[in-house]
Amino acid sequence: MRELPFDIDADAVIEVGRYLDDHAKTTAVSISEALRVIRRRVNKSRAGDSGLEELIVESAAARKLALLLDNHN
Repeated sequence: MRELPFDIDADAVIEVGRYLDDHAKTTAVSISEALRVIRRRVNKSRAGDSGLEELIVESAAARKLALLLDNHN
């Protein structure tokens, strides 16, 4: 396992995992929707959007989930 970015904490990692585990396997994971939901769940986290986005992409890839790259920030 690689080192996480300095602004990603354990709460963010856990919530990304929960979100992806609950996501349907037959539909693509929307990056913008995932960011919105995870940000709401860990609103006290200091994680930036780019760090969360990277974590979502890597975690989804590890689960072999399709991604919808729709984040326009």
